[in-house]
Amino acid sequence: MPAEPGPLSARPDSAAQLAKAAVLPLIACALVLALLVLGALVPAVPVVGALGSRYVGQWALRFVLLGLLCCLLAVLARRCGSRRGATALGGGGAFALLGSLVVLGAQLSFAHDRGADLGPAELIGTGTPAAPPDRTEVYAEVGGTPLRASIWSPPTPGADRPAVLWVHGGGFITGSRYEQRALYRNLADHGYPVISIDYRLAPPVRWRDATSDVVCALNWVTGHAGELGVDPSRVVLAGGSAGGSLSINAGYALADHDAVSSCGGAPPAPPIAVAGFYPAVDLAGAYDDNGVAGYARRVAISYLGGSPERYPQRYEYASALDRVRPGLMPTLLVTGTSDHLIFEDRVHGFAERLRAAGDQVVYAAFPFGEHAFDADFHSIGGAVSRAELLRFLDEHAPLR
Repeated sequence: MPAEPGPLSARPDSAAQLAKAAVLPLIACALVLALLVLGALVPAVPVVGALGSRYVGQWALRFVLLGLLCCLLAVLARRCGSRRGATALGGGGAFALLGSLVVLGAQLSFAHDRGADLGPAELIGTGTPAAPPDRTEVYAEVGGTPLRASIWSPPTPGADRPAVLWVHGGGFITGSRYEQRALYRNLADHGYPVISIDYRLAPPVRWRDATSDVVCALNWVTGHAGELGVDPSRVVLAGGSAGGSLSINAGYALADHDAVSSCGGAPPAPPIAVAGFYPAVDLAGAYDDNGVAGYARRVAISYLGGSPERYPQRYEYASALDRVRPGLMPTLLVTGTSDHLIFEDRVHGFAERLRAAGDQVVYAAFPFGEHAFDADFHSIGGAVSRAELLRFLDEHAPLR
């Protein structure tokens, strides 16, 4: 008579059941990883493309490690008897691993070619360190609104230094002058004073006011050059996203004698150079592209009051694209190839228009980079943007 199966003989089946139950959530995680990596590789895929570009494009090494972990767990699941689960887990993990390696390899190669300095913090992506300003001043009060400028100074006192006047992003409706505070400190440590400013935000419509506030801030820097240790003839206007748009637009408007200062008085001399990171230089084009689920169009309506068809002159005034002509100051343009808000084609087309006019332009497109790909100071994208800006400053506003 055969023996009854005892508790010990049931253990292998119980272990297999436990392994199968445990592998299900791991499979779900692996599939999410694979979808995000697919979105990074094919950014045109709706929703997934934007999410993949945002997360995989920002933290490629993390996805490499997560994909590798899924593959190792798949081996363990197979040994525990969950063959189908191991196949699904291993397939998702392998795709995530290989796809994120493609992203990471392209970004590392680009960073090497552009002379970016990468360390472990940049590879892992450890965020942005605290870097408070040395002081903050009110540079103007317009319509009862105080506009402030925060200043990051070099560690050693000096005079007649080239400086960076930074204009923050935020779609013309939000944002903070502290947005790239670690970058400001890094530039100051290299010898460049940085003045990061407020400007009036929409709503109400600010298509003229914001540019005039930037001109006012440049006027203030010129008038306080001595106490700031700044050479007023060597100020570079720079910014990201909406701030990049305003920096370039204000610089070109000053060169065309078409700028008004919101704080009154004669406009200052044009900046020696301008720099825009993923800048909205073609607002009518951004309206038509309607990026990030309609966000670009909503921002344009808040900032300009309506569509390009309704307010063509407002769009023309606020778009640097319509100010391109021969004889403009040097321009730096840095963007991401997977930007879902300000499409890379718009920025590249702007660069080509400048080249066709005979103007000096430096253009760099970070592989798999989403909008604001350099928001984290310690990231591959952050290192690339720093390298581009420092090289541009060294060429067009060198330290003496």
